[in-house]
Amino acid sequence: MPLPLAAIVPRTLDVVDYILLAVYFAVNLGIGWWCSRRKQSSGSFFLGGGRVAPWAMAVSFFATSTSSISFMALPAMSYSTDWMAYGSSPAQAFAGILVGFVFVGLLRKLNLTTVFGYLDQRFDHRVRLLGAGLAVLLKVCGRMSVVMLLPALALSTVTGLNVYLSILVMGIVTTIYAMEGGFEAVVWTDVLQSAVMIGGVGVAIYFISSGVDGGLVGLIQTGQETGKFKMISWDWDFTKPTVWVFVGMFFATIPTQVGDQPLMQRMLATADVREAKRTVVMGNVIGLAGSVLFFFVGTALFVFYRAHPDRLTADLPNDKIFPYFIANELPHGIVGLIIAGLLAAAMGALSSAMNATAAILVSDFQGTLKPQATEQQRLRLARVSTMTCGLVATAMAAYLASLNVTSLWDQFLRLIALIGGGFPGVFALGLLSRRANASGVIVGTLASIAITAWVQYNTKMVSFLHTFVAIGSCMVIGYIASFFFAAKAEKRDLRGLTLWDLAK
Repeated sequence: MPLPLAAIVPRTLDVVDYILLAVYFAVNLGIGWWCSRRKQSSGSFFLGGGRVAPWAMAVSFFATSTSSISFMALPAMSYSTDWMAYGSSPAQAFAGILVGFVFVGLLRKLNLTTVFGYLDQRFDHRVRLLGAGLAVLLKVCGRMSVVMLLPALALSTVTGLNVYLSILVMGIVTTIYAMEGGFEAVVWTDVLQSAVMIGGVGVAIYFISSGVDGGLVGLIQTGQETGKFKMISWDWDFTKPTVWVFVGMFFATIPTQVGDQPLMQRMLATADVREAKRTVVMGNVIGLAGSVLFFFVGTALFVFYRAHPDRLTADLPNDKIFPYFIANELPHGIVGLIIAGLLAAAMGALSSAMNATAAILVSDFQGTLKPQATEQQRLRLARVSTMTCGLVATAMAAYLASLNVTSLWDQFLRLIALIGGGFPGVFALGLLSRRANASGVIVGTLASIAITAWVQYNTKMVSFLHTFVAIGSCMVIGYIASFFFAAKAEKRDLRGLTLWDLAK
């Protein structure tokens, strides 16, 4: 009989593991220091001053969209069930590729620092500040804290590392290099972190395959025989991950990615429209390939522990199964490397969110409310904002750790949908409709929050669809409400701001 969770005896890390982790953190800080030696303006702090290679931008796009949530939750899904949830990956990737080909060209030509600047041109200051405020709230109090908390909890369970110390180290190191080196440091550390993360997953798959009969081929055969690779369901059931749910997710991802500042910041930092499109398309393609690896790890772990049931000596929550394997089955040194990969997944998403949030505070809030600010004042606020975001997110992660929250993946999806989940619908209305106006889309945004909350608490709809509901309700209600405010709406020149006007 499996031991209860409280009976798990963590396998502590060895000296060589700590040395590898220390080197990893030191290299990240070194990149931040190196980038800080360049002369910076607020523009280069947020967009890199045109010094970042296009391929690195695409890798950074992937690292920004991937996090410790993907590193742990996706293997956990395929370990406990099958590949049915994998449909979310192509749905998001193909939607992102469509964004790259259709919408990026329009936005890239507007000379923006943040995507919310588009809303100012298309609607007005109110819409810009509403969207920017919701984005800051979601990034600082939601995504940033969760991506730090997940690996810290897992490592605490399987290695005995203090959860608060893990959060503190991740938060401080990431804050320092993001504050010192700005966007350029964020991108190059993303490249390092992506290499460590993917390399770590690859090494783990090698060791898993070596531990089952037939190696990699035998692993795949066993997975097929046990139905672990099942990934498609055509059932009309919106409480499970079916094809129809992912169709909805595809349509929801299009405006979501357009309105995601950390992702679109990579596109805005490129030299021209062609590179911008390439960055978004390549970033999504890399993400699609990466998700295959994450799901495959879960299936591989199922086959491994099916062959060696005596080695799974604890009734673990599924989201800790991959860290458990790392800590208990791999040799020291390799353990440190793959734990660095887990932390890399968190730090890549964290640093991108920090820099993007600082860009929003400087460009959207200071730029709107205090346009006379000097360049020195803008750069100072950029650094202070980065530091403050890091400290607040670190404190929030530590607070969540004290609550012992379970099912963080589901809670994270619900939070995204609820706090500003419908706001990407405003971007969709702005790009696709000439009739939508500022007052109408504000009404749509507020209504979408209420509707999404009702759906979350009164239905069993799968979490993958909550964002679709939020965006759809925002678009429908925002469009209808715009007719009621049409007489008082400010007349604006929409040339170059909608797809229809761009096509002329």
